[in-house]
Amino acid sequence: MGRSLGYFDSDELDRPELNKCPDCECYFASEECPLCGKICPEEFRAGNRAPVKKPKKKTNSSGRVQFIAWYHSWWFILIMMYLMPLAGIILFFTSPHSKKSKIIAASIVVGVYILLVVLGSGLLMHLYDKPLVNDKLSREEYVQKCEPMDVETFYRASGEAGRYISMELTVVEKCVERSEDVYDVGATYYRCRDLEGGELIVYVQDCNLGTPLHFLPGDMIRVYGESAGEVSFWQNTTYTEALPCLYMAYCELIG
Repeated sequence: MGRSLGYFDSDELDRPELNKCPDCECYFASEECPLCGKICPEEFRAGNRAPVKKPKKKTNSSGRVQFIAWYHSWWFILIMMYLMPLAGIILFFTSPHSKKSKIIAASIVVGVYILLVVLGSGLLMHLYDKPLVNDKLSREEYVQKCEPMDVETFYRASGEAGRYISMELTVVEKCVERSEDVYDVGATYYRCRDLEGGELIVYVQDCNLGTPLHFLPGDMIRVYGESAGEVSFWQNTTYTEALPCLYMAYCELIG
């Protein structure tokens, strides 16, 4: 006997030769659903229905077909490794994927991680090593770009970082920046005042692009550089006062 009235079939995903009721989800050969009496719509008639997508399946070592749950899919495992690494690792090791697939996936993840670390470290080093002054200009171009300024005006405009400035100063003392680790030597800078020996003190950080010079207290110098705003340096494991600072690109003795 055939199945003329309609039937459910749990062993198959679809019966393309029969009509299907969109409400009852049963298959039948007649025009009406034998359960609810609804006329079968055109899009649910035999030959008109879109093919049903079959779920992913995997054959394990025993030869049996094994369906993979969505939470064991590679895309979900990778997302969880990014958002919740511990949960992602647990899903990775408990997933039914083959040992070969896991080794390949782990190699790719480790390789990408190492690549990101190397590139990230290189980028940080590049940013860290970026010169504080413009080293693309020649000395003549740089000097021409600087505007003369006295200490008082520089004090009042200390917030304008990046401004090209030339100043004539008297060296008060040379200082070397140190962190809490006394062996970690940082920037070399000079505490300076104007040529007349005024009370206003400014910092000049040594970023010299020309011939290195070592100044002594009392030296009168002409400095060409870029305003750095207010800066505080470590000196003897404590902060010195915040003062207007000039990144020195070029300099010369004037007396």
